[in-house]
Amino acid sequence: MTHFALSELLIVVVGLWAARRLYGAQRSAAALALVLFSAAAALGVIRFGFDRDGTLIAVMADMHRFAGTMGGTAAMMALVYDMLHRRAQSTAWQGRYMVACAAALALALAFPKLSVPLFVWWSVGFIVLVALTADQLGRPAGMAMAMAGLMLFNVVVFRQASWLSVAMAWHIFHILVAVWAFGLAHLLAAPHTPQANKAA
Repeated sequence: MTHFALSELLIVVVGLWAARRLYGAQRSAAALALVLFSAAAALGVIRFGFDRDGTLIAVMADMHRFAGTMGGTAAMMALVYDMLHRRAQSTAWQGRYMVACAAALALALAFPKLSVPLFVWWSVGFIVLVALTADQLGRPAGMAMAMAGLMLFNVVVFRQASWLSVAMAWHIFHILVAVWAFGLAHLLAAPHTPQANKAA
């Protein structure tokens, strides 16, 4: 089972590198999102990489699952925040957005089955906002959408693919998460240019 930790470790390494790049580009919310994905993967590294008799795998199962679902949803919320911040003309929306995120996460905690629809909702929001902001990002809209949407595509197609072996689905999913994190580091590190938009 130790091999399950390898692709998780790839996410940790790439995710932390991407978070550092984004933080250096003053994209703190996007950096936080990558840290959250890296933290969930780090639990997987510990769970599978340091297990000797199956005990750790079982004990950490719920914690790992929770970090992946709730942490992933919170990460997508942070990415949407980053995109809204790029497009906003003022900060009036920020309080309302944070309340909406807190309420959604509370609902997901109370009703765990809502976590997947909420993740999908914020993922779609992120993809749409990236497409609308592609000019600021300096990328063609189609390319920007493809990179932004890789995570949602990955979740739908590979996360628990019944047509693949468990190991194959696991590693493909995590490798694509790492590719997505690497791509976001380049996509979202574009400078924030709201002043240019106002001048236009």
